[in-house]
Amino acid sequence: MGRIAQTFLIVASALCLSAAGFAAEKTPAKAPSTAPIEKSQPKKTKTAKTPKALKYRGDISAIDVASGTVSVKGQAGEKQFVTQDAAKDAVERMSVGDNVRVIYSEKDKKLVATSVRRLTAKQVKAAAAKTPDSKSPAPQKDSKAKVK
Repeated sequence: MGRIAQTFLIVASALCLSAAGFAAEKTPAKAPSTAPIEKSQPKKTKTAKTPKALKYRGDISAIDVASGTVSVKGQAGEKQFVTQDAAKDAVERMSVGDNVRVIYSEKDKKLVATSVRRLTAKQVKAAAAKTPDSKSPAPQKDSKAKVK
């Protein structure tokens, strides 16, 4: 057993010395990152609000295709909209007196229309039925009258 203990001590001391040697070596420092260091900034209390899409219904009272504006007269009065993109193209095909629905948002104190859509008679009646101040039409009599 003396020989086994002696061999064990030699192996253990060799491992200790090699481990100490590895620990003494310094690992190379990590290269600085190429990404910029972000400074901690205080969080903004106000976030940029996206404009809420609003709807307006009424009849076209004026159109200016050159400047891209359209005036619509509805229950809340007359509003003038500046059209964008598809709305501008749609307005070019419309005329004064058309009943329309405008989807718009307010930017820099201007009403900016993103969609202008002509309403059909069926859509106008459905919209009128939803308003509480409109009177419902009188019930219609049966068209099949009994003949005696």
